[in-house]
Amino acid sequence: MGNIDAGFKGEITRYDQPLVIASNRASAILLGVRLRWQAGGYPSGTVLARNTTDGLYQAYASGGASGTGTAACILWTGRKPEDFDGTAATSSTVSQGIFGGCTVYKDRLTGYDAAALTALKGTEIIDASGTSLIKF
Repeated sequence: MGNIDAGFKGEITRYDQPLVIASNRASAILLGVRLRWQAGGYPSGTVLARNTTDGLYQAYASGGASGTGTAACILWTGRKPEDFDGTAATSSTVSQGIFGGCTVYKDRLTGYDAAALTALKGTEIIDASGTSLIKF
C-alpha cells in the first residue's frame, strides 16, 4: 500500500494524535486533504469542511459560508502550526481525512454537531459501556 501522506515525516507516534477511530479501521476511507492554515493548527478529530472558494479543507463551522458550513470529513492526523509551509492565509499542509467506512469516538471530535452528523450521513450509537460513537 502506498503512502497516502504526501507530507510524510517518518514519525511513529504523535503526542497530539488521540485515538479517533473506534472500529473498522481496515475499511475506513482515508484520503489526503490539503488544510488551510489556522492559528494553533488542527487536532485529530476536527470536523472539516471543504471551502468552495479555494478547495482547501478547514474547520467546519455551522452555518459557515463558501462550503465551510457543510461537514465533509473528520481529520485523522492532527497538524501543528509548524507543519504548515508558511504563515497566515497563504499557507497550507497535507494531512488525512476520514471520509467514512468506520466508527469514531464522538467525544474525540472537535466542532461536531447535529448538522455535521447529517452532512456526514452518520448515525450516533451508544455501546454497552455508555460510550457515544458515530458510524459513517
